[in-house]
Amino acid sequence: MDDRAFALAWTDASLARWLCAGALAGLAACSPSEAQLQPRGPSPQDIAEAYHPTYVPAADVRSECLGRVVFEVGSKVELAWGLPRGRSNEQILGFSRLLRGAHDGIQIGNVAVVVIAGANQKTILDMQGSVDDDKHIALQDFDENIRGDLSVAQSLEKRTTGPQDISDAEWQAYRQKNIAKFRASAEEYKLRKQNLDKDWHPTDWGLPDSTGYIAGPTLYAFLLRGGYAFQFMSTGGEGEAPFEQRVVAFKDLLSRFEPRSLYQVPNKAGVCIPHGFIADDGKGPFNADVSFRYADSPGVIYTLSTGIVGERNDEPNDPLIEATARATVSAVIGNSYGRKLKVLGPKSVKIGARGGLLGGISTAEGAPGYSVYAGVGGVPGSQVLPHISLNMRSFDKQTAPDDVKVDPPPFEQSLQRFEQTLSSARTRRTGSL
Repeated sequence: MDDRAFALAWTDASLARWLCAGALAGLAACSPSEAQLQPRGPSPQDIAEAYHPTYVPAADVRSECLGRVVFEVGSKVELAWGLPRGRSNEQILGFSRLLRGAHDGIQIGNVAVVVIAGANQKTILDMQGSVDDDKHIALQDFDENIRGDLSVAQSLEKRTTGPQDISDAEWQAYRQKNIAKFRASAEEYKLRKQNLDKDWHPTDWGLPDSTGYIAGPTLYAFLLRGGYAFQFMSTGGEGEAPFEQRVVAFKDLLSRFEPRSLYQVPNKAGVCIPHGFIADDGKGPFNADVSFRYADSPGVIYTLSTGIVGERNDEPNDPLIEATARATVSAVIGNSYGRKLKVLGPKSVKIGARGGLLGGISTAEGAPGYSVYAGVGGVPGSQVLPHISLNMRSFDKQTAPDDVKVDPPPFEQSLQRFEQTLSSARTRRTGSL
């Protein structure tokens, strides 16, 4: 295994979880106890800890937020959220396809949100045009299917048959049946093409500096705010509200959206997204995994994950398994390939005032390299006690030559920033929560 493949393997939490659950299931720490699996409601102490009431931010820090969580950032370094620049990147977030979390994305109910940096008016027009391009591709596919079915039907109709074929009633019945089948299929494609042509079209949601699109059951809005483009996409499907109800809900969400500057933390109930905020009554569903990094260490990615457990089938990874896998299993993999690693944890850690678990590894010699996870589980359905996890991974010039031009700083520097985020992470206190 070469260094690059190795680096990808030992930072891949999904591989670690698989090994923890399978090949190394004998490790007692890999399996949560029955007591840990038992659901329980939040106690008054749990709720108090969520707000971290004794925490006092230092004078030289700034606050930033994601979901309903707020955390602190040092004043001497700039934070940047992992956002595609200038164009939509297939509806994903991240600094690149390598420098991102495993599941970076933002979901507000049934609405997926993508934020794009370095945007202008052309950006949102291009985003709408991309959806319209999908329509024309689909129309072309229908045309090809129609032509194909009609060609087969016409070929069967024109097929020269000998006296024996003409007198073969079974063959004639089979031929007519297939002619009818292919012509019916062509008519079905024609109808579907007509419906798609009618149901896919630009729309106006009544917002300034915006465009919109309705793609059958899917609703799109593209907003330009302060150099950032925001794409909102509401999907239909099984279990979702009827189309007209979703249109009303979509317009309502858009009306509650407002841009915000970096480090501007709202003091009212709602959900933070990078450079934006959706006000609500403190009860709206959300889940977010978004990566960030600091300007002086672009090869160190911190992925913050938070959301409401159990809503819309969101079941985050178990912190016990994640922390154990990161420390124990990843170390076993690394050392088996001759990479000398230091193990951190698994051990208890405070995320704000809440008790969580931490596990990680770092290189013992050579170029700095590290992978650390910390997380605390949420209480199902609780907006005050969402799940929170922070995942730090480093990339060096050899691992990601197209994205990283400098090797990561020493482990201790990045760990200090990791711990600052953990120690300050807490539920935003508002009048509605």
